[in-house]
Amino acid sequence: MKKKIFSIWSVLLILIVSIAIVVPGCNGTTGTIEVKATLDGFTWEGLVDYTLTGPGAASPISGTSVNATHTVDAGSWNCTYDGGGPGVFVDITPTPPQTVTAGETTTFTLNFVTPTEVDAYVKFLHWSHNGTPLPEPLPPVVWINKGDWIDAEYEEHVSGEETGAVVPVHQTSWLAIHNTGAEGSGEGEPMLLHCVNHPDAVTMTPPAESKANQQCTVEGQPVGVCDTIELFVCDTVNLDMEVDWELKICTNYTKNINWIGYPSPDDILFDMVGVVPFHTVTLVSYACVEVGEGFEDTNENNDCCAPSSMITIGFMP
Repeated sequence: MKKKIFSIWSVLLILIVSIAIVVPGCNGTTGTIEVKATLDGFTWEGLVDYTLTGPGAASPISGTSVNATHTVDAGSWNCTYDGGGPGVFVDITPTPPQTVTAGETTTFTLNFVTPTEVDAYVKFLHWSHNGTPLPEPLPPVVWINKGDWIDAEYEEHVSGEETGAVVPVHQTSWLAIHNTGAEGSGEGEPMLLHCVNHPDAVTMTPPAESKANQQCTVEGQPVGVCDTIELFVCDTVNLDMEVDWELKICTNYTKNINWIGYPSPDDILFDMVGVVPFHTVTLVSYACVEVGEGFEDTNENNDCCAPSSMITIGFMP
C-alpha cells in the first residue's frame, strides 16, 4: 500500500514539475508601468498626453491622464511627453528608456513647473541713415550714396517681478520693400537684393545676455548668404529677420537692425547690388516678440508693434 501511495506522489510530483516547465511562473511575462506627474515638485493629477513604446502588440500605448497604470510586456520601455499638463514641461524621471520586469512596477514621472509671469513688448522707434536718426516727418526721399545704409531702431522690454532674471525671447522683424521705379514713377527696371546676414547687422544696447539663430527670410522662406532677390517695379517683397536672445527682466533694450545697404557696407542684412540710379524704393517695418519656455506672457496685445512710417530711399549714381 505504501508503494502505491509513493508511486502516486511520484507521478503527481512529475506532473507538477512538467507543468512548471511548460507554464510560466507566478510572475508571468508582464509588468506594470505607472505614469505620474509633478508640478513644482508636488504630485499633480489631471489631463496630459504621453506615449509608451516597447515590446509587444500593445505598443504604442497612448495615455491621456495621470496617475495611470498600464499592463505591458516585460522589456525596455520608453515614455515621451506629447502635450498638455499643468505648466511648462521640464523632463521625465527616471530618464527613459527603463526596463520593465515581469511582475513588477516601473514608474515614469512627468515633471512640470509653473511658468514665470512676464510682459514682453516691442516698439518701433525711428529710421536712421548711416546710424543717424532721421527726423519725423521723414523727408520725401532719402538719397543714399554707395557705402550708405538704412537702419531702424526698436525698443524692447520684458517686465516681471524677478528683476534681473534672464528670459529667452524669440524676435521677428519684418521689412516690406517696394520698388517704385524711376523717381517713384512706377516705371523702370527691376533691381537686385543680395542677402548678407552679417551677425553684427542686428545688435542690442545694452548687449543681450546671449544671441543665437539669426536667420533672414524672404516671403517667409529662409535664405542663405549670397542668395539674391529680384525686386520688380511695383512689386512688394516681404523680408524678415528672426533671432533668439536672452534678455534681463526690467532692462530697457534698444535693438538696431542695419536693414539695407548700397554696395557695400559690411554689417548689414541685405545689400542692394542691382541698383538703377535715381530709382526709389519704399520701406515699412514692424516687429514681434515671443517669450520662451518657462515664462508666460501676461499681455499679448503688445507683443507686436504698429507698422513704422514709410520711408522712401533713392540711389545716387
